[in-house]
Amino acid sequence: MFFLTKKGLHRLAAPYITDGETIAYGTWQSFNAPSSRCLCVLNDQQLHILSLNLFSTKVLYAQVIPLSDMKEVKLQRHLSTATWHFAYANQGYRFQFPLTILTLGQWQSRFLSRCEQLFV
Repeated sequence: MFFLTKKGLHRLAAPYITDGETIAYGTWQSFNAPSSRCLCVLNDQQLHILSLNLFSTKVLYAQVIPLSDMKEVKLQRHLSTATWHFAYANQGYRFQFPLTILTLGQWQSRFLSRCEQLFV
């Protein structure tokens, strides 16, 4: 997918979405990451991390992390990006989300607001 669209990314995340979940597109910056592009699907109990291929057209790997098991959660907003760090099962996770992606509308801001509500 050369352009990120709500429809295309929603189709990839559809098997993992239930009501009340927020989605964000970003880069997975951990050593244990199967690829650098990812979709994060967040609800009140768990986080789904969907690792995407280079062109963001296929889910390569899906991981579920219960929010209650996350430790050392930090969300930092910068000028044009937000960085989210946390530890789970003795591994560090780091994601970087652009604050605005025009074709995705309010996805990024809703996701980051939800993170702030749950973890701050």
